[in-house]
Amino acid sequence: MPDRGLADDYSLTDREWDVTTLVAEGLTTRAIASRLHISPWTVQDHLKAIFDKVEVRSRGELVARLFLPRPA
Repeated sequence: MPDRGLADDYSLTDREWDVTTLVAEGLTTRAIASRLHISPWTVQDHLKAIFDKVEVRSRGELVARLFLPRPA
């Protein structure tokens, strides 16, 4: 599992971090909703908040920003 400290760096809630890690695993909105026992609309609401906090516009950008190594 990715470093939880990243969630703190971006002030993500525990649930937003759960959604973020599942996005990084490649799950769809529907699959994330099923896994977390929430509606797909709630997942979308979390994603909007996550994108705003991390200042990204897509799932790909989110994963790249949080989980890929940064150039030295």
